Amino acid sequence: MLKNGDKFSLPEVEEKVLRFWDEQDIFKKSLLKNAPEKGANGKIGKGKKFVFYEGPPTANGRPGIHHVLGRSYKDVVLRYKTMDGYYVPRKGGWDTHGLPVEIEVEKALGLKSKKEIETYGIAEFNKKCKESVWKYKDEWEKLTKRVGFWLDMENPYITYKNEYMETIWWTLAEINKKKLLYKGYKIVPWCTRCGTGLSSHEVAQGYKEVEDTSVYAKFKVKKGEKLGGDFVADNATYILSWTTTPWTLPGNVALAVGERIEYVIVEVGEGNKKEKFVLAKPRLEVLEGEHTILHTIKGKELVGAHYEPLFPIEAFMTGSAKEASYKVYPADFVTTEDGTGVVHTAVMYGEDDYALGKKVGLPEVHTVNEQGMFVSEVPEFAGLYVKAKGTEEKILTALEAKNLLFKKELYKHEYPFCWRCSTPLLYYGRSSWFIEMSKLRTELQKENKTIHWIPEDIREGRFGAWIKEAKDWAISRERYWATPLPIWECGTCKTTEVLGSVKDLEATQPKSTNRYILIRHGEAENNVKNIINTWPEKTKSHLTPKGRAHVEKLAKKLAKRKIDIMFASDVTRTKETAGILKEQLGIPLIFDERLREINVGVLNGANINEYQKVFATKMEKFTRAPEGGENLTELRARVFGFIQDMEKKYKGKTIAIVSHEDPLWLLTSAMQGWTDEKIITEKEGKLGVFLGTAEMREEEFRMLPRDETGMFDMHRPYIDAVKFPCKKCDGVMTRVPEVLDVWYDAGAMPYAQVHYPFEKGVVPDFPADYISEGMDQTRGWFYVLLAIATLLGRHAPYKNVISFGLILDKNGQKMSKSKGNVVSPWDMIQKYGIDVVRWYFYTVNPPGETKKFDELELAKTSRQFFTLIYNSFVFFDLYSNRKFIPKSAPKPVNLLDKWIMARLHETIEGATIHMDKYEIGDAARLIEDFVGDLSRWYIRRSRRRLQKPESKKEYAEVSTVFGYVLVELSKLMAPFTPFFAEALHKSLAQNVKASVHLEDWPKTEKKFIDKNLIEGMAEVRLAASIALAKRAEKGIKVRQPLAELKLKSVKLEGKKALIEILKDEVNVKKVTFHKTLTEDVELDTVVTHELMEEGLLRELVRMVQDLRQDAGFSPKDAIVLHIDGPEELHFIMRKNEAFAKREVNAKAIELKRTTQFDAELATKLGEYDIWLAVRKNKKG
Repeated sequence: MLKNGDKFSLPEVEEKVLRFWDEQDIFKKSLLKNAPEKGANGKIGKGKKFVFYEGPPTANGRPGIHHVLGRSYKDVVLRYKTMDGYYVPRKGGWDTHGLPVEIEVEKALGLKSKKEIETYGIAEFNKKCKESVWKYKDEWEKLTKRVGFWLDMENPYITYKNEYMETIWWTLAEINKKKLLYKGYKIVPWCTRCGTGLSSHEVAQGYKEVEDTSVYAKFKVKKGEKLGGDFVADNATYILSWTTTPWTLPGNVALAVGERIEYVIVEVGEGNKKEKFVLAKPRLEVLEGEHTILHTIKGKELVGAHYEPLFPIEAFMTGSAKEASYKVYPADFVTTEDGTGVVHTAVMYGEDDYALGKKVGLPEVHTVNEQGMFVSEVPEFAGLYVKAKGTEEKILTALEAKNLLFKKELYKHEYPFCWRCSTPLLYYGRSSWFIEMSKLRTELQKENKTIHWIPEDIREGRFGAWIKEAKDWAISRERYWATPLPIWECGTCKTTEVLGSVKDLEATQPKSTNRYILIRHGEAENNVKNIINTWPEKTKSHLTPKGRAHVEKLAKKLAKRKIDIMFASDVTRTKETAGILKEQLGIPLIFDERLREINVGVLNGANINEYQKVFATKMEKFTRAPEGGENLTELRARVFGFIQDMEKKYKGKTIAIVSHEDPLWLLTSAMQGWTDEKIITEKEGKLGVFLGTAEMREEEFRMLPRDETGMFDMHRPYIDAVKFPCKKCDGVMTRVPEVLDVWYDAGAMPYAQVHYPFEKGVVPDFPADYISEGMDQTRGWFYVLLAIATLLGRHAPYKNVISFGLILDKNGQKMSKSKGNVVSPWDMIQKYGIDVVRWYFYTVNPPGETKKFDELELAKTSRQFFTLIYNSFVFFDLYSNRKFIPKSAPKPVNLLDKWIMARLHETIEGATIHMDKYEIGDAARLIEDFVGDLSRWYIRRSRRRLQKPESKKEYAEVSTVFGYVLVELSKLMAPFTPFFAEALHKSLAQNVKASVHLEDWPKTEKKFIDKNLIEGMAEVRLAASIALAKRAEKGIKVRQPLAELKLKSVKLEGKKALIEILKDEVNVKKVTFHKTLTEDVELDTVVTHELMEEGLLRELVRMVQDLRQDAGFSPKDAIVLHIDGPEELHFIMRKNEAFAKREVNAKAIELKRTTQFDAELATKLGEYDIWLAVRKNKKG
């Protein structure tokens, strides 16, 4: 499998592996390998369950290279744990709600505001959102498969499903029982474009560095106001205050000072341009020019002073607000670190501002609307968007005209933007629903200490600091496509009720008073013939005698039911069935075309099997139909319309409904509120027949919110229609309009993915042994998982986390389409192979560090790692024999074999330790080092034993060890590079399992780890590298033997076998030890005639080997060698003929030219001009 034509192409190899995995269902087999025995919970075949949570992506956006990074870090651990004996189920999931989806749909529909959405229709808008979330599903699944991330994508959790949302409702009800859920009026980060507030962890993901205009405004003190003991304000006395949000100045209603801060009244200017300013003494640098300090006072002496408004707002100047507005108040949040030591206060646009306003009774009036525009009560700027540069300039111009602008300057700072639409946020006063996380800071910090974080500094750093100051979670959003808050509020007494389940929801509604008896027609001729017969009837299909008899028998049973009225399909077989029942029971009969058989279009009259062939899966029946026909969704809508009419027209009646199997199947589903999946499983559970001919079933109509097709749907607007009487007064309970923060969906996934606690006997796998996402999720998914677990009284929801850094371009720039530096994962996969990308991600740097993606590094990774292993395999394949690959570890005899076995098991031991600690990169680098040792030392030093072994025993020994090492290497690589490892494993295919991913992780056999040998070989390699460098320095080729190598170190003294390896590597006749050497290594570079002659022979052997390769000979092909040169060279060849024949596998050496050859070469050998030619020896 690994060899793929003349040229090694990893992408092509990977495609072959993918096909093999699919054909053999290797993923499923890997799960079954360690699956539970007899279903015992926690009792696993070879080990225990390893729990993994998949952070759900949103499929309405394309996957990128950063998703490959994440999937690589997830997959490597899951594969390792599987090989290590754990049962590792891995359920996929889809994040389907929230603003990301809504924004895409708004763009597609050309909608620009919430008002336009509501005009378009919430139901239709949410329908589009539901469709949109699957826009790139195929691409996500294709990439997930192609990167080798084994994930159960056939049974994913989906956050928009009713079951998922029901669990979320349950968690909120539990939180409410702990009195941690409350409605409050707070300053929230508000997106004017999306029209909703954001939570603190959402805000944390959207900060950008911006350059804004900061303003020093002059607040004119009312003439005659006393500031301190003896200073009286005149017409030119101002209090200076600084702000970075000029748009809040029209909403100014107060100024705040620190009571203990020292303030000064200074005079600036000359003559009639003199002005007096009040500011904190430590901030005098703000004035820049010359000034005179007139008075020094404490902040408490400024409290109560009145000033004139910058922009008069009537609401601040009338009624009860009149006395409180435009005054100086004390506040403990005032500092002298920046600004003037005086804080401008706009109550509705800052947390501290609002708290101060509440404390002293300032008016709570908005000067800006939810769209971020000034209201009509601010006439100078009414209708202008507050964050527009033009608006800012108008405000500054107005201040300047009133002589109320002291100065302005540019200010670079971090400002929050909406994490999805990139609109600058406003801190805005809103009523919102909150979870009181601030009460749980201690518990959050305690649980955080139990988590193993990689990088480790996240525990106390980025994550720890965040939860230490955990803010109350603003969970409500004034949007549409999300889990509706399960909170109902009385319009009269304002009592609230939190529902925690569908059962709770149903309990609020009056039950249907009707009884429904669903009856399928008796056996008909089309049933016997297996023919589809629907409207319009091409031929009438009558009841068979057997069918009539069964219906008459059914009528006797129904006589006891006291049926009031019967409705039936007007198709022949149902008309005949209903006619018999009418005659026997004496009840009214009404035909209704909505109860007709499913419309199969052009297949009316065809064999039922032809209909089944239309659909690739059973779920397709809800969205596809034969030409001219209807799908199951349309059928459900049809019969749902019928049952709705029954509920409206009749009360307290027993109603019989005679129809066909599929309409009754879908009618039951609508009445019971089944999901599409349950509709299918209900029928499959009855062996494919939901209701037999002449059979009946009694059903109740459940009072549930449903969409227009009859599908039970907990989303808006259907849930908004649910109302019920208040228990405390005569008022009506109506659901609050808000939906839930989409991050809550993700945080509830441990419970919601298994519909806990509503599925009998099912408990969530908790906690996760492992999760992995990007660094940005420390304040996203990682936080909400911990938050919800803590709120529910559970321990930390995960034990081990790998959080990886951002991927930037090679220059450290953020990737974006506008910059043209976005890296396509598909391009990299098709060019280098996904295993190269994966290995690069593991080894380039620690996971938490930013990765500057450089394609040149992929080429380097491919060359220095994968090509190295591939060439090692090719050498084995060429010179060794698979039959020698052992079932278990061999007992090495040769020193090199002992060394490579020592290095292998040392690597296994180290990699296992690192993998158990989730140190992926460290484990990978150990494997990389081993591959270097295998290729660059073991194979090179073992060539002769494979190419020209001294005996069959020697050949068998080296082949056995070499083969064993390659097999174990394939297992070591399997979690990291699953494709290449599989191909290597399959290519060895001797005493191995069907797939490397069905193998166990290699076990360390300490008996092989000889530390002395490893250290000794390292000393040999060090000495050899120094000696070879000296050869190169002197210009002496390695093939030229030298007399002696002298070593200063005596570490190798007495170690004959290691010395022999060193001698052979450096090509010297002897190695001696001299402690008194001035250098570590000394070479005797004098070349005697004998040494020169030996060197010429070695160089000649190399030339002949190259000629053999040019001629396309295999190593086993015997040749005839022709040499033409000076007589002196001929003399040397005759003298060493036996050696030369053995080295080049020649049957004969002829010292003359010939015209018959397969390859030739004219060159120089030392000082001799020679001609060489080779031809294959003809046997016999």
